[in-house]
Amino acid sequence: MSYIFYFTMYILILPLLIIMGITYAKSRKVYPLMYILSVFTYINTVAYIIDAFDLKKNGIIGILAFSAILMIGIGLFIAQKRKPA
Repeated sequence: MSYIFYFTMYILILPLLIIMGITYAKSRKVYPLMYILSVFTYINTVAYIIDAFDLKKNGIIGILAFSAILMIGIGLFIAQKRKPA
């Protein structure tokens, strides 16, 4: 079993907190913190899937490609202007 998930979860959490603290101190707004937190959550989710299913090169590239397509689709869906009813 690889330690990708454990690395991202426990080693990267300290830099995450530092980056979030600096961002909040500069802007005094909460929404940039949510962007940073969502990227960290995305990284942990992908790392967990890779670790849980013990994926190799093609599996990792497939998961990353699928998640990129999914995020592009969600972004386009959210960004489209909705017509009033």
